[in-house]
Amino acid sequence: MKRNIGAGLLLVVPSLAFAQGNMNMQGVSGLLNVPDASVLEYGTATIAWDNQVDGRFARPRTLNDAGNDINFAAGAFPHFEMVGRNVAPETTSAGSDLSFNIKLQLPWELLPGLNFAIGEMDFGGSVNEYDTKYAVATWQYGPIRTTLGAGTYDGRVEGTGRLDGIYGGVEFAATDWLSVILEDDAYSMNTGIRVSTPEHWLPGGWQASMLWMYSAEEGVDDRQDWYGFNVKIPLAAEYARVLPKDRPRSEAVLNSSYVITESYGNDELLANNPLLAPPTASPAEAMSRLDAVNGEKALLDRFVAANFEQVRVQKYGREWVIAFENVQYNANDIDALGVAAGVAAMSLPDGDRFYLQLEKYGVATFGLGGEVVAWKAFLRGNGAIPDSEMVTAPANRLRRRSTDGGIFAASIKNSIDYLAFRPDVRIRPILSSTVGTEYGVFDYSLAARADVVLPLWRGAAFNVSRDWNVNDTKDFTREGIYGGVFYNQRVTEGVKDRIFSQTFRHGQGFTSMISYGRFYGSVDGASLESRWEPGDGRHRFKIIATDFEEKQRPENTHNARLWSYRYFAQSINTSVDITGGDFYNEDSGYRLEFTQHVGDVRLHLLYKKSEDNAFATLGFTIPLTPRKGMTRVAGVHVEGQANWAYGITTILGEQGNRLVFGPNIIPTVYNDLRNTYFSGDRLNAAYIRANQERLVDAWQRYGESK
Repeated sequence: MKRNIGAGLLLVVPSLAFAQGNMNMQGVSGLLNVPDASVLEYGTATIAWDNQVDGRFARPRTLNDAGNDINFAAGAFPHFEMVGRNVAPETTSAGSDLSFNIKLQLPWELLPGLNFAIGEMDFGGSVNEYDTKYAVATWQYGPIRTTLGAGTYDGRVEGTGRLDGIYGGVEFAATDWLSVILEDDAYSMNTGIRVSTPEHWLPGGWQASMLWMYSAEEGVDDRQDWYGFNVKIPLAAEYARVLPKDRPRSEAVLNSSYVITESYGNDELLANNPLLAPPTASPAEAMSRLDAVNGEKALLDRFVAANFEQVRVQKYGREWVIAFENVQYNANDIDALGVAAGVAAMSLPDGDRFYLQLEKYGVATFGLGGEVVAWKAFLRGNGAIPDSEMVTAPANRLRRRSTDGGIFAASIKNSIDYLAFRPDVRIRPILSSTVGTEYGVFDYSLAARADVVLPLWRGAAFNVSRDWNVNDTKDFTREGIYGGVFYNQRVTEGVKDRIFSQTFRHGQGFTSMISYGRFYGSVDGASLESRWEPGDGRHRFKIIATDFEEKQRPENTHNARLWSYRYFAQSINTSVDITGGDFYNEDSGYRLEFTQHVGDVRLHLLYKKSEDNAFATLGFTIPLTPRKGMTRVAGVHVEGQANWAYGITTILGEQGNRLVFGPNIIPTVYNDLRNTYFSGDRLNAAYIRANQERLVDAWQRYGESK
């Protein structure tokens, strides 16, 4: 049944701005079934469920029926909403339909209070159950919202025809927690209410709501009422849910003009070589240089008290070089830099300069240099980040001193320092799963993994990992009603990785890692990962090469040859990464990935092309560890996973709806350059400047208050 909605629906007075992104029963932001011109707020996610289904999950297909409509939505970019939708009948073990919905809102109002958006439901797949394209306008005045739109249904399966034609509706916000809704969705007239928790009732900015709808068209078994639930979750702190270019930032405090930038050599006091002494401004400054060793020890003690490891301090004139390793701020190394910069700026005298050399297993990964006065003001919330030196994979600024002996003796001493027993242990979940298949809504094999990394000497480590099975759904076992259809994709128990790795810092932003051993519990061989991140880190180039053979069948090889380029757009916190070549299963193709950084959460939109198959993936990466973790206990450091990723994938085009496992796999391990050394590809000047508020937050939360 279809009707054109009357023009009188638009006669409601225009309105002020309204709350964005209330999920409806079709997997888009809107009223009851009708989409409106709002989108989910940037940096916010929604989990929604309702019991209204139609199409092939209804009997008959042209009526509404009771089932399970599950939606995961994210405001990945301003004015853009993406949703993963999974529709199933009342039983969740008899198959379901996975689809993606997108909506794009015009970035400006056409008239005061008038917004416009376009969108598509169930785009891209090969069996498009709910494929509908639409355009919609919403006009609001005070508590009243008026929506009018038009859509066209192009689905493969006969259904209700909802949104196929002209549709519209009105929502009246009676209070901040209750709305009354009337709509025509081009299939039926519907009325309903939305009840929401008021702001600040739930912790962390969360908000829950309930939607109830009464339809004029009777569904299966003469049912006319439907309901759903919705939870909205902020993905980061409020300041991180604004693009860097739109954040309010005042001018940085100017650097002082009298600070001298020094050259580097052996320490002149310890080497007794006056030719190496830096220039001094006055006899008083020259006398203060005699206190360098005592000052270095005091600053070193403060860094150790802040739970940094492998701390070394050297002073050259008015500049202090502090090398250290971070083991406590596991979610993101930017927190460690914020705390370390605070310790240095608040400890050193005005007019001095510091240089922080962040290291991992003795390899310099990032350098940050700045002036005490400017950084002290910045970390106290006065001004933007000051003009500072920032270098990815820098040269070592620490210099050998006469008391260290010769080069060989110094190298032996450094190796002995790293032979101390201080393993890093990471506990994390390993999940193999399927979503929206013909065998069920969600099937999975879940295991707990412990990764142990034992540092050996500078840049060298041994990594061993083991998996313990937690739970498998029946389709991942032999007992499944479909004969264990996913049995070969289960996570097996046992020792997986036994890998020795050596990392080399070549300078000028260039770093390499060579690894050898047993990978993934099934292949033996060696791998090479090399990356170059010049300048401010906006550009990153990488190659990966593996020479693997299966331990049970050596004739089966996994020789990957991959290249990768990543660009980071500092003004919008977005990275674009393209990877191509021969992947782990020796399938040729490429991957194009868009990633939006929202605090420590990353939202991914991925296109993959592998020989004859094309795929789209919506995914996310979250930290499964607190921002500030544990210190060492008996030499052992335990942490969660800083970069746990999950995504749902659908096959694209006219390729059928078959399941395809294993395309476009990039061979990675726990102890790699991307995650272990470079903080999930975020340790660069462009990312730090884009997220400079995080430095202040880390210092004020974990450093200054301590």
